[in-house]
Amino acid sequence: MRFTLFSLPFLNTSDRQAVSSQEQGQVPSPSVLSRRRALLAGLGCLAPLVPASAMTRRPTAPTSAAKHLHILTFSGKIAGIQSKILFKPYEQLTHQTIIPHGWNGQINDLEHVIKQTHHPLAAAMMESSSLRIGCNLKLLSRHQTDSSLSNCGQPSAAIDYAMAWDRARFDTEPGWPDLWDVARHPGRRSLRRDPRLTLEIALLADGVPANALYTVLATPKGVDRAFLKLEQVRPYIAWWSTPEEAGHILTSGGALMGCVPTGEILGSSEPDRQRFGLHWQQRFLVQYGWGVLTSAARNPAALAFVSWLEQAAQQQAFANAWPSLPSLTELNALAPHLEHIPPAITVDDTFWEANLGALDERFQQWMHHA
Repeated sequence: MRFTLFSLPFLNTSDRQAVSSQEQGQVPSPSVLSRRRALLAGLGCLAPLVPASAMTRRPTAPTSAAKHLHILTFSGKIAGIQSKILFKPYEQLTHQTIIPHGWNGQINDLEHVIKQTHHPLAAAMMESSSLRIGCNLKLLSRHQTDSSLSNCGQPSAAIDYAMAWDRARFDTEPGWPDLWDVARHPGRRSLRRDPRLTLEIALLADGVPANALYTVLATPKGVDRAFLKLEQVRPYIAWWSTPEEAGHILTSGGALMGCVPTGEILGSSEPDRQRFGLHWQQRFLVQYGWGVLTSAARNPAALAFVSWLEQAAQQQAFANAWPSLPSLTELNALAPHLEHIPPAITVDDTFWEANLGALDERFQQWMHHA
């Protein structure tokens, strides 16, 4: 059985108090949430606190559960935080060993990854749109007792993506149109090797309002417009496939600006946090969840593990630890012109569930034909 839960994307690792409280089986203190209210003033999206009893809910571990669970997640900072905040506590509760394997999150690559992994895989972390597509392709298991759209997996983590730029290369804060201005800002820029996020960014740079992105992208002319915009910067793009790669391209000097999970910058070393700015006004929010592989559909240990990850307590634990947003001190120091951080543009999973197949086919053809 899975739990119907809410997502808490507004908490992050700068809330050290919340992380400490969660590890002790408590909810965050009011002062922590007050700080987030200040950061997100006017959003009206604060969720109620998780009851303390939920923080200690023990998963039902079958006596025949496998001793090891092999799972797919994203290497780097995400896996590091998950290991500390989620996997280790679960191991202590169930005496099972969680063994993570890195992957790129692409549903088209899942079958290949399964074949290349020499152990049975129980679950995989991926975008919510990929979860739905994975169920439609019968790569992931549906819950027979749940007829909702989310019966392949509940969104259990929200990750923000924004433009980051090297402060030494810019006099003023750039926006998405500046990523296309190679005359004023020569050099490499980084984008995701996936139509998701990338086509939205191209349309933003071409002047499409954020609230009209998917209306435009749902038309043939809108798709053509996005690809024509991408063609303008094709020679200058450094492509990435995983959050870890996105951060590495920038911090290693492989690009002067680009799209990156905000946590890859905010969670990096102090010199890199100071070196890079983040464009908060037009960032994206991407929902992720966990899917049970079809081969593990009758594995009680796999089902129990994913159900536990989807509980509100675990969602909050990851949100507390993953640094999506800056602290008030960092915000005042690095972006004093912002009174608060505006809401992110939520990536439309329903749109991508319906259109990823066709748009990814065109995207891959475009990538391989100069």
